[in-house]
Amino acid sequence: MTEKALKPIKPFLNYEEQIKNLIERKGMVITDCKFATSKLEDISYFALIDGYKNLFYNPMTRKYREGTTLEDIVALYEFDEKLRALIFQYLCHFEQKMRSLISYHFCDTYSERQEDYLDAAHYDNSGATKKKIAGLIAILDREAKKNTDHEYVVYQRKTYGNVPMWVIMKTLTFGQMSKMYSFLTTSMKTKISIHFEHVSEKELIQYMKVFTLYRNVCAHNE
Repeated sequence: MTEKALKPIKPFLNYEEQIKNLIERKGMVITDCKFATSKLEDISYFALIDGYKNLFYNPMTRKYREGTTLEDIVALYEFDEKLRALIFQYLCHFEQKMRSLISYHFCDTYSERQEDYLDAAHYDNSGATKKKIAGLIAILDREAKKNTDHEYVVYQRKTYGNVPMWVIMKTLTFGQMSKMYSFLTTSMKTKISIHFEHVSEKELIQYMKVFTLYRNVCAHNE
């Protein structure tokens, strides 16, 4: 099977050339080149133009729809930026609540000792989840033992010889926390899910998977 021939590499264009390309080849209306340059400096051609062209671009003609201005693209970018910031704000609130609830109910059921969250028997350790739980426990163990920028972890370990769940939870990513919730016993997942009205433990697992993707998009401007 022959490989598809690669297209020529796109050449680097300076700001003046980028603006000229948008006007002459793409049909965009740009009346203020100083404004255009400042936006390309602040955001970049790839993030601004390639990222937000779909609503205004005709792939058949490979040009922008008649009358499309750079201000249209910038306005959409700024709207998206504000929307991402708003969503991220509420995702952070949800994230903090989940960290709190998981650590509270886990410690209330077992104890504050790190040996308990490193014990596979304290999770829904059955079937296909065994290896995944072992991977999570390895992450928890590594975070509890290593010298990191998380001074609160080092302090707990050196002072008490123990890093409790409510401390170690702060070191996990949103995705790791999401997986941890899905690995908890059914009874514990239920205790946590009842804090969210009309949401079952199974639904909360699915929501957290989606929220993980949304959080990454919002945090990394994707």
